[in-house]
Amino acid sequence: MGVAEQNSESVQRQKESLYTSALSLAEEEWRFGYRYNADSTAGGSGDAGGDLASADTGFGASVTRVLGSGATILASLGADLFRFVSTGDGWDAVSNAGVSITQPLLRGSGRLITLEPLRQTERDLVYAVRSYERFRRTFAVDVAGRVYRVQQSLDQQKNETENFRNLQSLSRRNKALYEAGQLSRVQSDQAVQEELRSQNQLVILQGNVDRQLDLFKVFLGLPIKVDLTFEDGILARLVTEEELRFLETLDGKDEEVVAFAIDNRLDVMTAFDRVQDTVRREAILRDALRVGLGLSASASSSSDEGRPFSQRVEDAQLSARLDLDLPVDLLPARNAWRRAELVLVDERRSYERFLDQVTIDVRDALRRARNSAESLRIQLDAVDLSVDRARGAQLQLEAGRASTRDLLEAQEALRRVRDAATSARISFKLALYELQLQLEILRVDESGIFVDPELARSEEHTSELQSRQYLV
Repeated sequence: MGVAEQNSESVQRQKESLYTSALSLAEEEWRFGYRYNADSTAGGSGDAGGDLASADTGFGASVTRVLGSGATILASLGADLFRFVSTGDGWDAVSNAGVSITQPLLRGSGRLITLEPLRQTERDLVYAVRSYERFRRTFAVDVAGRVYRVQQSLDQQKNETENFRNLQSLSRRNKALYEAGQLSRVQSDQAVQEELRSQNQLVILQGNVDRQLDLFKVFLGLPIKVDLTFEDGILARLVTEEELRFLETLDGKDEEVVAFAIDNRLDVMTAFDRVQDTVRREAILRDALRVGLGLSASASSSSDEGRPFSQRVEDAQLSARLDLDLPVDLLPARNAWRRAELVLVDERRSYERFLDQVTIDVRDALRRARNSAESLRIQLDAVDLSVDRARGAQLQLEAGRASTRDLLEAQEALRRVRDAATSARISFKLALYELQLQLEILRVDESGIFVDPELARSEEHTSELQSRQYLV
């Protein structure tokens, strides 16, 4: 899993998308924090003959802050130095300081309107985190499925190799009996023919294994020449009794399972939150139809020449102003609000359709998991039966009460059911993973895939969907 995450292009794209969302949030937080600015100037003037008449230089600094109410506060401080070169005077200095505040009183006022860019960016980051986490879980299941398919090919090759060895032994036995006149030519040729068929099948399976390994290496981002080894016996331990019992606890609880998924699915949370986003956007566009009324006030003071930073409070200049913007012609704003209303209606419909799709997906995943569990039980019973049948056919053949064809059919049936049992194990495991993904109880860390123990033990869960409202 770690190798796949480090080398997968899709994983890197998801990480970059998450990082981009974090950058956008950092920028919005900067907009609503203290913003500092500083600048400096220098210049001079003279006549056409190139004589310098005057020179000046200055610097300024300011800090700006936007409050949740919509008010913008600006404080500035600056100083200028100037000199008339033609008169021979020295440098004179003047400083100035000021503060101003602008506050919307009607349209555009309040935390809902002012903080919406920051709020939406924060929520977008939450959505990106949810999407990335759900992608990691889906990607981990994809990696596991590819590993199991490679191991399935190896297991098929192993089963065919064992079958080939049994056929070689049977061919030598029948040939010896035929040469001794104790067996017909037909039965001797039957064993040889099956041996050749099995040998050809091994060639085909080896090519399939090599292809599967190459594709898996490319998926992991590894060089083709790298040798991959797999632990023996993984497929035999793939399904545990605990997993089968977990599935049994869900019998007859389809509605509770669906409600559990709706309450815990990350994508359902995001879909519901996006409806709330649309509600806020509609409210903001509706606010744009109100009367515009703004209050601005400022205070500034400048020092006397040659006495910088000596301002007196009583010399400060104060000003205040009210700006009124009447809603005379608001056709574009009205149309934007109407479109937002239609978008909100459609968003709510989409959310309801999404819940219906989630319900279908959960029920379908539950159905496939149950069917694959039943199929696995059948295939395991078939393996036990085929083992007994092959052993019995071997004993019957040695006792002279069975033909070569009987043993060949029994051995071929054993090979097929072993392959089918391996496929059933993998199908059940992947179906169980899919169900756990649908229920959002699957977790991924450095050690691999596991199920959240607290959520897995929740046998009763009441959906809070009915209590949800589309609130701002």
